[in-house]
Amino acid sequence: MRSERALLALGVLVLGCDEKPAGPAPSRFASVKKTTQASSTAFCDQSYPGSGEGSKKFSAPALRDFGPRAPAQAGWTWLNVWATWCKPCVEEMGVLNRWRDAFTKDGVPVHFELLSIDETSAQPALEEWSAKNLPGPIEWIRSEQDFGPFLDSLSVERTAAIPIHVLIDPRGMVRCVRVGAIHEQNYGAVKSLIAG
Repeated sequence: MRSERALLALGVLVLGCDEKPAGPAPSRFASVKKTTQASSTAFCDQSYPGSGEGSKKFSAPALRDFGPRAPAQAGWTWLNVWATWCKPCVEEMGVLNRWRDAFTKDGVPVHFELLSIDETSAQPALEEWSAKNLPGPIEWIRSEQDFGPFLDSLSVERTAAIPIHVLIDPRGMVRCVRVGAIHEQNYGAVKSLIAG
């Protein structure tokens, strides 16, 4: 009896599969649009035009006297707000170094600056960091009281976590603010913003 049922089920399966499909099998990714160019708005939490309504001039915070000042350079400035105690900030230094080298290789002028929000007691740690291969020179915000107004100037919540990345165009206009760590796959979006 069991063998008869098994043969009957097998016959139904064979007959049922005899139909020819009307077209190619649907892809489960058919509705996903592929983009060939990364979007800078996907990278930036806030984007600003370079001029006109809604544009934002960069206003540097007050700084402590810490080593030589970064010389003014032509091109874009990438300001990385970080601290020695911030694990994501420290982990992304390698990515920023690779991006600095890639921008140079691609002929895209970008100058990196690292704005530390460390407390006064962190000076020895910052001095150790300044001797490392960093993407740019370290600047040090003058005090905790200066940090809130600086975030206000970027339209970033005072409760925002670091790292914070600020892209400033050659005319000194803020073009992009990102709150949070960066990732290797973000390079195309950033390059399109800067090179565009």
